[in-house]
Amino acid sequence: MKKLRFITVFLLWIFVAGGLYGQIADLSAPIPPDPDITIGKLANGMTYYIKQNKKPEKRIEFRLVVNAGSICETDAQQGLAHFCEHMCFNGTKNFPGNSLIDTLEEMGVKFGADVNASTSFDQTIYQFQVPSDKPHLVEEGFRILEDWAHQVTFDAGEIDKERGVIIEEWRQGLGADDRMMNKYMPVLFKGSRYAERIPIGKVDILKSFPYDTLRKFYKTWYRPDLMAVIIVGDIDPRVAEAKVKQHFAWIPEPAHPEKRVEYPVPGNKKPLISIVTDKEASGYDVQVMYKQPRTEDITYNDYRNMLISSLFTDMLNNRFAEITRRPDAPFVYAGSGYGSFIGRTLDVYSLYASAKENQIDKSLETILRENERVCRYGFTVTEMEREKKDMLTYYENVANEANKTESATYADEFIRNYLTHECIPGYKKEYQLVGEMLSGITLEEINALGTKWTSGDNQLVLITGQEKAGVKIPDEQEVIDIINRVKSEDVTAYVDKVTDAPLVSVPPVASPVVKRSYNSEFGITELVFGNGVHMVLKPTDFKNDEILMTAFSPGGTSLSPDKDIMSAMLAATLTIQSGLGQFDYISLQKKLTGITANVTPYINELREGVNGSCTPKDLETMLQLNYLYFTATRKDKEAFDSYMSRLKNAIEPMRAVPQVIYSDTLSKIITMNSPRVVSLPTEAQLNQINLDTASAIFKDRFADAGDFTFIMAGNFKVDSIIPLLEKYIGGLPSTGRKETWKDVSPGFPAGKVIVDVPKNSEPQSKVTMVWEGDFKWKERDRTAFGMLMNILAITCRESMREDQGGVYGVSINGSISKYPESKFTISSTWGCSPSNIDTLSRTVLDEMNKIRLNGPEAVDLEKVKEELIRNRETKMEQNAFWLALLQSHYMYNDKLLTLDEYKKYINSFTIKDLKNVADKYLNTNKYVRVALTPAKAG
Repeated sequence: MKKLRFITVFLLWIFVAGGLYGQIADLSAPIPPDPDITIGKLANGMTYYIKQNKKPEKRIEFRLVVNAGSICETDAQQGLAHFCEHMCFNGTKNFPGNSLIDTLEEMGVKFGADVNASTSFDQTIYQFQVPSDKPHLVEEGFRILEDWAHQVTFDAGEIDKERGVIIEEWRQGLGADDRMMNKYMPVLFKGSRYAERIPIGKVDILKSFPYDTLRKFYKTWYRPDLMAVIIVGDIDPRVAEAKVKQHFAWIPEPAHPEKRVEYPVPGNKKPLISIVTDKEASGYDVQVMYKQPRTEDITYNDYRNMLISSLFTDMLNNRFAEITRRPDAPFVYAGSGYGSFIGRTLDVYSLYASAKENQIDKSLETILRENERVCRYGFTVTEMEREKKDMLTYYENVANEANKTESATYADEFIRNYLTHECIPGYKKEYQLVGEMLSGITLEEINALGTKWTSGDNQLVLITGQEKAGVKIPDEQEVIDIINRVKSEDVTAYVDKVTDAPLVSVPPVASPVVKRSYNSEFGITELVFGNGVHMVLKPTDFKNDEILMTAFSPGGTSLSPDKDIMSAMLAATLTIQSGLGQFDYISLQKKLTGITANVTPYINELREGVNGSCTPKDLETMLQLNYLYFTATRKDKEAFDSYMSRLKNAIEPMRAVPQVIYSDTLSKIITMNSPRVVSLPTEAQLNQINLDTASAIFKDRFADAGDFTFIMAGNFKVDSIIPLLEKYIGGLPSTGRKETWKDVSPGFPAGKVIVDVPKNSEPQSKVTMVWEGDFKWKERDRTAFGMLMNILAITCRESMREDQGGVYGVSINGSISKYPESKFTISSTWGCSPSNIDTLSRTVLDEMNKIRLNGPEAVDLEKVKEELIRNRETKMEQNAFWLALLQSHYMYNDKLLTLDEYKKYINSFTIKDLKNVADKYLNTNKYVRVALTPAKAG
């Protein structure tokens, strides 16, 4: 299993009698894979993984993994591993031109979301999902994988068209981060091939490489002994295995295969230090790394060592979290980690911090000092016990969901097994292993890692920061002095402060259910409690260990005056930062050790409410947290000062980032400088935030639960949980007040507004066009509008990317709102060459006009219908979808549809229907266009 950051959960461990760990005869033996996974290797060397999994139903995940990336390129091929990946979508034997994407879209597969690929230093991965309810679609999926493996055509015309797309992808990556990376990579990876093989490559090569140079890379590295095929989903494993053999067994082995070298990263005696600044850097970051020999995740001992490492870094991260919440903390955040480094020959232990302005040196001192504190005194028993509980319950939750885990998650694990040999014993077996191993892991073993990881050679230090007048960046000698000084400092042991106080000190006064109704068609129970709270319950079996909750009430920030808007927008966040009841933020996290429950309050423009989640066994804790947000919030001045310090220091360097300036300008223009819409707050706006005001606003918004609607979906039985609901939901305060939101929505500019933001230091532009207007709130108009947006996204992508090669990607987003007035908004955003802004803007308008004049192409309408229906098929089995659907139903009186009714409804739309809606809302004469452009010389 992937080495994850463990969430805060709890379980007291009692497991298999006899002790699994004690029964392992050879701890150095490999952990066997889950027997439900079919793993094989064809005679030509191709590996395959197959697993039957019915989450989601009627879907199959396909993966092709190529154990080759940019590290395999020659000097003349830099960037061509990535170029190969692009060409797999631009013509193969069975799918010429762009017909591969058309084929997938006709299945209801969405480009980018359901089909994608990636290239890194060491591997290239292709992925897509297809429906499994029609045999010919499954066959098409295997044909696509087969073509990618050895039948890409590399047509010269298609190569030349794709050069423009990849140049735009390169252009999109330009900026301060790229400039700084080009400076620190040769220092940190000194003597390593990785410093010279950034996957995007060199632009001069991308523009002019000979066609055969690209074809040679494909022929050299796309071969069966360097590939794995992964099939996970709703398919009989025997059928899948037969198809793998049918499509891949006949691919020939190369006569003289080039050796696939695992390139090393050399060691270093003296610290390698890189200090890089840029006027447009978005912050001040410090990272100290210690290179380690590569650790495997193959044997039982490997697995145990991984657990020990995770315990160490997670406990240290908890200490960093405590420091972060002090007002005088020198950083915005800090952390540690242990895992794979660049390449496959090294791991790295790292300490990192995002420093506040002029506190890089103090941030470096602090993270080194905390590491030194652990090296000298170790962690405490109570810290270890909490972290073990968290870890164990994480694995328990995962094991409980083993039969409800998404196929894509399994596919990702098999990729890691193929490339790095990560063990895949199955989630239930892992839970057993973790439970047995944790009990034998000692505090001494964990504490020993601090010194082991940080003593000796192979130290790296990276500092990046904004180049700005008045900001001091330490030089290399100062960094060395700090490192040496911390080692000799006097440090005291950490004191772990905990409390046994109950989460809810004053229990609520329950009120009973006074009204109950049941919708048998959709399995929905409605309750009204004595305090007036309305609750909707949708029990499901979609997940074994998941219950989701949301709630809403009218009001929101719209009820606060302009002068208090900053405090209103941050009222929920500041309340969260202060903790609940008797617990400040940190002590609350400790109290919730081992409990999988969280509640997050919110206040948006028109509503306030909460979002929550939990496992069935922790439902009461989720309800308690919800109750406390209504009845026992805190006003913590220290937490407020800490948060404001972090916020101001995070925002300040952003004022020099061109993309942020552009986004802020766009926001101001389309809202006509409304003081209630804040993208990049000014210093004056930040100073308006007041703790007393924010606290009063939050308490007012949550003073009366009587006009709240709660919705809950997940694994519960209605009758079983009603006593808890009567106590914690029926016990919420209610005053009987009647209120609603106010209409404080900003205006939108009239006519056509075109603004350039000449702030970029690179030959790079970003463009956004926005339309807004009145909308007729009709069900069919709303659906047709959504279809139009999806169709427009397809046609703009085909025209702007595939035909013109002018963009790497283009987004089309449309939204509609009923309140406070029925409105629609459309936005289109893309990155491009500054010289191409007008041409591409015209293209978007042309695509809109085509649909207005003629309606959409039939093939595009059918693609969108299929995508919507296929998407609904899978979402109907998700708790989050039902939460959103029911919220829309109770907010807007939207009709609930069965899947069959939804299919019939979607298929009823015609080209004429969409043309009529396009006539209403695709206005090409009134819009705002804002473009980031290069700064003018001088």
